[in-house]
Amino acid sequence: MDRSSPDGPLMPLGRYFSENLSAVLAVAGKERENRSVGSPGPMTATQIHRKTGVARSTLRALKSQRGESAANPDLDTLDRLAAALGVPPAFLLMRPQDWFALGQALGASGDYLAAAMKLHSAGQLDNGSPVEKVLRECKVHPDARPMGVGSSPEVTRANARDEWRRRSCLKFGALMLRPGRAHQSRVALAAIAGALVSASTPNDPNIDD
Repeated sequence: MDRSSPDGPLMPLGRYFSENLSAVLAVAGKERENRSVGSPGPMTATQIHRKTGVARSTLRALKSQRGESAANPDLDTLDRLAAALGVPPAFLLMRPQDWFALGQALGASGDYLAAAMKLHSAGQLDNGSPVEKVLRECKVHPDARPMGVGSSPEVTRANARDEWRRRSCLKFGALMLRPGRAHQSRVALAAIAGALVSASTPNDPNIDD
């Protein structure tokens, strides 16, 4: 199986960073001469050094995928490289499965966006847990319980899924919906977070106390 497929075996995060960095550097320079229009050119190590102060030997080590150790840039280096390349720092750390999950969430976000906009218009989005409110509005949380059934494996699993989603909604909200962000951005981000939580909910999660 292709190691870069969403279902491929996981590699150390530093290997994905090296792949991402190499891929962006290969197309971030000026257009190649004597090639077809739009043919990408690389950004050279000298250009990166001039923009960031990162030594060419350091850049070479960060791009390398050889040997046992994976790249492990410090946050300042990561930030400077991302700024020079014009991409968000987080994008240099994204794995194929992260892009896959984000793409799925964006593709499925229509209903979640409608729910978030409805809550926002009613002044209810920012009360409590915004992401959980979106899931409740979309009727995907909490799980439906079997009628007339008390304690059972099905009810235990539903309880675990509800608790997993509740915690995930709070965590995504803490990352994506901090106070002070523009309302329109919060609506879209709440929808995306809701879609991510819903799509990633395990069938039978193991909940720690």
